Amino acid sequence: MKKIVEKIKRAKKILVVSHKRPDGDSIGSQIGLLLALKKIKKDIYCLNEDEVPETFLFLKGCELIKNEIPLNKKFDLIVTLDMSDLSRSGERIEKFLKELLEKKIFLINIDHHDSNTNFGDENYIDIHSSSTSEIVFKMLKKLNTKFDKDIVNSLYTGMVSDTGNFLFENTKSETFKLASEMIKLGAERQKISNEVYMSRPFQKVKLISRVIERAKFIDDKVYSFIKLSDFKELNAKKEYTDGIVNELLKIKGVGFAVLLTEEDDQIRISFRSKTERYNADLFARKFNGGGHYYAAGGRSEDTIENTIKNLEKELNSL
Repeated sequence: MKKIVEKIKRAKKILVVSHKRPDGDSIGSQIGLLLALKKIKKDIYCLNEDEVPETFLFLKGCELIKNEIPLNKKFDLIVTLDMSDLSRSGERIEKFLKELLEKKIFLINIDHHDSNTNFGDENYIDIHSSSTSEIVFKMLKKLNTKFDKDIVNSLYTGMVSDTGNFLFENTKSETFKLASEMIKLGAERQKISNEVYMSRPFQKVKLISRVIERAKFIDDKVYSFIKLSDFKELNAKKEYTDGIVNELLKIKGVGFAVLLTEEDDQIRISFRSKTERYNADLFARKFNGGGHYYAAGGRSEDTIENTIKNLEKELNSL
C-alpha cells in the first residue's frame, strides 16, 4: 500500500472508476476517495457506466459521479475500485480505459475479490477485507486524511452494504473495529442503516414477492428468477434486483440460493451461500463467473428456460 499512497500523493489529475451496475461498496468507496482527495487539492473525475442507484442518493458527493467519458481531459493516474477485471467497468468505459493504458497512464487496482485478475500496474487486493470501502478507509488513514462526516458516511455505507449490515460471513473483528472508528469520526450509523435497509421502494417489495413466489427448492438449495417483463409489469427499476438473492437465503433450512435475472442480452446470475458446504465462487465458475466463497455472480447467454434447466442439473449434483 505504501507505493499506492506515494503514487496518489504525486498525482495531480486522477480518474476513479468502478464497476457497472454499481452497488453500495462501489459507490461508497468512490465517493469516500473522491471527497478525501479533493481535500488535498487533487483534480478528481469519478466515472461509472451506470447511474448511482436510488438507495444511495442520500450520500453527499454522489452527484460528482459522472457517466460521460471525459474525452478532452488528461489524467496522470487511474484508480479502479471494486473491479475484479477491466471488463467489469462496462464495454464503453473499458474501451476508454484501454486507450488511456496505451498512453502509459499508471493504473492502481484496489479490490477485495479473490477472483481479481491483477490487471493494474499496481494491485492491492485484500480478500480478507469486508469491502473495498474498508481498504480505502485504511489507505486514507495512511494519507493522513482529515476525515469529515461525508467521507466516513460514504465508506461506512460501503462496508454496511457488502456485509449485509454486518450479517455476512465476511464480517470480521477488524470490520467492527474499523466501523467503530468511522462512527467516532462522524458516520451516521442509524441514518445509513435506515437508508440502505429500511427504505425499500414499494416496487422493489413487489419484485421480492414475485421472486419468493417463484422459489424452487432442491434439498437445501433454492433458486428463483426475474423475467424482463416483470420490470415493466411491476414498474420496477433494474437496480431493484440488488440484494434480492439474500431474501432467498434468509429462508429457514436454505444453505445455498441462486437468483437469475433476465436482461436484454444475457441472464445475470447471483449465488449466495451461508454454509461452508457450498462454495459460491466455485459454483459460479460453471456459469462464466466467480467472486467470493459465500457470494458470487455469473452469467448465461442462453435463454432463461435453458439456463434454468442447466442450473437445476448443476444444483442436483452439488
